[in-house]
Amino acid sequence: MTGRELMLDAFHARPVDHIPCAPFIHVNFVGAFFGSRDADPISGTIEVYEHFGLDIIHRNCTPAHNELGAGAGGWEVESAVEVSADSETATTVIHTPGGDLTQVHRLNWVSEYDAEASPLEYLIKSERDFDLIREYQPPIEEIDTTPIVRAKAELGDRGIIAPWMQGAFSHVTYYYRAVEEMILDAMTNPGFYREMMEYFLERNMRVAEQHIEAGVDVMSYGGNIASGKMVGGPFFGKYVLEYENRLIDFIQARGVPVLYHNCGCARSLFAHYKALRTKAYESLTPPPYGDTILQEAFAEFPPETILCGGVDQIEFLRTASRDEIRENVRGILDLAKPRGNFILGTTDYFDEDTPSESIRAFAAAGADYGRY
Repeated sequence: MTGRELMLDAFHARPVDHIPCAPFIHVNFVGAFFGSRDADPISGTIEVYEHFGLDIIHRNCTPAHNELGAGAGGWEVESAVEVSADSETATTVIHTPGGDLTQVHRLNWVSEYDAEASPLEYLIKSERDFDLIREYQPPIEEIDTTPIVRAKAELGDRGIIAPWMQGAFSHVTYYYRAVEEMILDAMTNPGFYREMMEYFLERNMRVAEQHIEAGVDVMSYGGNIASGKMVGGPFFGKYVLEYENRLIDFIQARGVPVLYHNCGCARSLFAHYKALRTKAYESLTPPPYGDTILQEAFAEFPPETILCGGVDQIEFLRTASRDEIRENVRGILDLAKPRGNFILGTTDYFDEDTPSESIRAFAAAGADYGRY
């Protein structure tokens, strides 16, 4: 069985002879591995996975996409970027016949090879702003999906590709309106909330459609903003679940499994996640960085849902001994094997200073204890 066959069988809940060991490797670790921010994320990711003897879920092939749209009639985009030693701040002003919209995003370098984006000012500050967007924003552009096509070709039968997209709620709260405002909108101005969710859901579907047409195997789906810590279970069930399921159904109806990602607090959402029609869920983050108890997750999720993750990479993999890593992996797999439909992974991506010997111990333990 090839690596690709193994991973596809795992994501489609078909029988496999062993549990795949496929942690989340992000571009930061690829950069650290090669000692360069300019390391090729396509070929470099494959080389890193193979170097450590891991099964491959290649996520570092997400196409760049201008969500706000290029300039068009009635929608003129003016951008400026300020660069410092540890950040880049992009200010975008959009001129429309009805008035201007302003967005400010900052990219912070949190380590030598890892950057995080943080919105400082959102486009939608009022209902008027949304009206301008709905009236003048151009349709979703044609996306250059070369990274997807290239990653799939270079990977061949060694694994699968799973580029990223934002979930239905996260998409709006990342690009357009602050999460605390969206929460208030849902409860105090539900019509406005529904109109925004419907409008941006349609645009997000057009992005997903182009990814799917390019040949993705699995869709990595960001659900972190709609997490237990940010919105809570009751809010998720009443105001988010419907839209997440509509986008998930749209993707999975086209034959692509969705891997729903929440790498933080999720315990309060498990009751609602059972109604989330995603094919797979990650990351099963234990305390102190999340609140998932693995035994509870195995009991709560339907058996047909593929669960992924389980091993803390923030502290445990960076500090544990080889024997401690083996025992941790063994304990997880002893719990997982009777249930099945499991992929051994980490609760998020590797930090750059994760010792190589720890990753090798993790991979070896997965191979030794993952046989059915």
